[in-house]
Amino acid sequence: MFNFITNLLNINENEVEDLKVVSLPSETQFHITLFPTFPSCPYCGGTVQGLGHTKPKRINHPVLTDRKTSVYFRNNRYLCNDCGRTFSGKNPFTFSTFKNSIFLLDRVMKQLKNLNYTYLMIAQSNHISVTQVQLYFDSFINIPRISLPVSLGIDEIHSRMAKRKDASYLAVLVDNLNRSLIDVLPSRSKSELSRYFERIPLDERKQVRYVTIDMWLPYKEVCKKYLPNCIIAVDPFHVVKHLMEGFSRIRLNILNQCEYDSTTYYLLKTWKDLIEKDVFLDNEPVYNKRFGRKLNKRDLQEMILNISENLCLGFRLKEMYLHFNKEATPDNCEQWFDTIYEAFLSSGIHEFDSFITTMSNWKKEILNSFQHPYDDRKLSNALSENINGQLQTYIAISKGISNFVRFRKRVIFSLNSKVYYSITETLHSDKREGRSRISHKKQNT
Repeated sequence: MFNFITNLLNINENEVEDLKVVSLPSETQFHITLFPTFPSCPYCGGTVQGLGHTKPKRINHPVLTDRKTSVYFRNNRYLCNDCGRTFSGKNPFTFSTFKNSIFLLDRVMKQLKNLNYTYLMIAQSNHISVTQVQLYFDSFINIPRISLPVSLGIDEIHSRMAKRKDASYLAVLVDNLNRSLIDVLPSRSKSELSRYFERIPLDERKQVRYVTIDMWLPYKEVCKKYLPNCIIAVDPFHVVKHLMEGFSRIRLNILNQCEYDSTTYYLLKTWKDLIEKDVFLDNEPVYNKRFGRKLNKRDLQEMILNISENLCLGFRLKEMYLHFNKEATPDNCEQWFDTIYEAFLSSGIHEFDSFITTMSNWKKEILNSFQHPYDDRKLSNALSENINGQLQTYIAISKGISNFVRFRKRVIFSLNSKVYYSITETLHSDKREGRSRISHKKQNT
């Protein structure tokens, strides 16, 4: 039992002079005294003599998962024979001014690595306050500027932490090759991105070979200016999303002209997935009460496409582009793209006007996405979208975050394996400065 407790507390059993365990309903207490070691005087290096013990110092030490645990440590006191000064011995559990153990600090930092843990959850599991958790995080994490990767992804996330009053998005920079978060900027504006890249040496910026973005124009303009050797590729997902928005408008415009509960309304409203999603159509026919006969999904799709020539043509164009997006190669993508562009242009479907403009303005970047420089994968923002999902989940479970500095440090620490923590005795806070409170004097009535 004695060995188990010393191992649990990470101390040498031969150093223990006295050890008592007190089990209370609210906590378990370990009362410990160590043998004196008679070290050299830290002031003059002289010899010392024992001077008894200090009062028991309570140290929060959560080594047991199911209950609160504390160490009551009586440290040895020494008197220097040469200079006459007194001092305490070494505390094996924590720093001299701390009330929480090194074990607790290390456990807190490891939990902070997981974005699924909020500050409140970590505080409750370690029997400390949220303010203490945040103070330790601010003090023990220092985020260096991470070098630009060979393949850079730029995306954004909606947040109230955006820097400018007219901005709603933070910029997220990721390493597509090593699959890690590089940085988060307080705005996706052209000026903020420019300031970020201006601080980076030109030689480092020249090493960026590929950049994946969505169709936010400032991204393209900044990359062309500050990353001279990069190939810019538009994320295929965003192009397809833009295409589907145009096709959905065709369906909705027809739906809005239909009489409610008509057959056309029923088909366009109930079975829209048959023309907007990739659905298996050749299922076993099932009895349809509205039509009074057995139909499979292919039958219903044909009925929908017979509603309108524009809808049928739009569907064919949409499928043509999706097939191109899936099967095109770097060798044939340009000629194939031009054929599809002409087909959209000659269709006369005004709902596709915005998508046609996108195809024209972003042709080069769309074609660049068909390159496969790494792992035989197309250039895309898939990793950026994945990281954005994790950031949005973190913001959601935290019920809103307002401190951008702390948010940036936390997410980079969690999503970049090259960022580490260092536990030191020095503490500082990144608390956001708020508005000064106005004192209100009560008037006697």
